[in-house]
Amino acid sequence: MRKIQSRFEPLLVHPELGPRRDDLAPGLRVHFHQKYALYYRHTDREVIIVRVLHGSRDARALLGEGDASP
Repeated sequence: MRKIQSRFEPLLVHPELGPRRDDLAPGLRVHFHQKYALYYRHTDREVIIVRVLHGSRDARALLGEGDASP
């Protein structure tokens, strides 16, 4: 469990770390870990992982069709 948690720690400590991807969905951000892109939103109390994609996937095609809606 600790190994998985450590991957997300940067987002928990600094939720605005990832660049905004409002072009895909309002409030969406992305953080990269190795070959993966973690698409997420955050509030004052939590970080919500919306989707995890391999870096070679077309995020616009996958997330631009409503998958990133709250």
